[in-house]
Amino acid sequence: MTTPVRVQPRWHTEPQLIKAGGTVLACRRDGAGEPLLYFHGHWLTRCWSPFHAELARSLAVIAPEAPGFGDSPCPSWVTGRDDVILLYRDLLDEVGVERAHLAGHGLGAWLAADFAIWNPGRVSSLTVIAPFGLRIPGEPITDVFILSPDAYSDAYFSGEPVDGVVPGPGSPADGGPEGFAARYGDMGAAARLIWDFRYDLRLEHRLARLGVPALVIAGADDRIVPSAHADRWAKLLGARQVTVPGGHAAIIQSPTLVASHIASFAAGVRDA
Repeated sequence: MTTPVRVQPRWHTEPQLIKAGGTVLACRRDGAGEPLLYFHGHWLTRCWSPFHAELARSLAVIAPEAPGFGDSPCPSWVTGRDDVILLYRDLLDEVGVERAHLAGHGLGAWLAADFAIWNPGRVSSLTVIAPFGLRIPGEPITDVFILSPDAYSDAYFSGEPVDGVVPGPGSPADGGPEGFAARYGDMGAAARLIWDFRYDLRLEHRLARLGVPALVIAGADDRIVPSAHADRWAKLLGARQVTVPGGHAAIIQSPTLVASHIASFAAGVRDA
């Protein structure tokens, strides 16, 4: 009997398993320079993408998978974003990093902001890319939990899909049933964090008080996060705002450009 070949996601690399706060986190690390802690969104786990690689040209990138995502197990006590923040703080302790730049995409941007709010002394700068977390009347973020599999790619890439990134149930090249099941697991982990509360009304007040150097990056044709959200984040943070080609998946569609904005921003913070 032939053993089925496991189809890994595009850009798959094996993670390092790091015990932080008594919990194992799958983590990928590379690069040199100042440390940057990267917070993934509700998808794009189990990989070291060209975006990660570009970031690592200028920064020492630490890219953990949150509990329940990718290869990180989810302890029963992890029930909210605050639990993830505590684990990521423990992770920095474990790898010997006292202070880091933060960057996050989508849900990860919200988590990165939460981390900065509760640990400002450990944050050199904050970059949010297509951020979740705010409530803007008349401009809701797309409910990612009700998108059909066929709609994922169109929504994330704004009609210009990249093969092998969003797994569907059919094509083996895109992961087949196993890849689709893995994505389903990631969506379940995301639901644990934001199912009941798709935004945090306290975030408006907290962002305005944060006071760390900040950058906001938006995709020019983002069909998940309306442009009004990036505008509001930039205003609250007193941040510089840039728009790059692509949709919600601009980190995949324009990886070099997005990474260069983050790297140059971090360098400017260092030299200020």
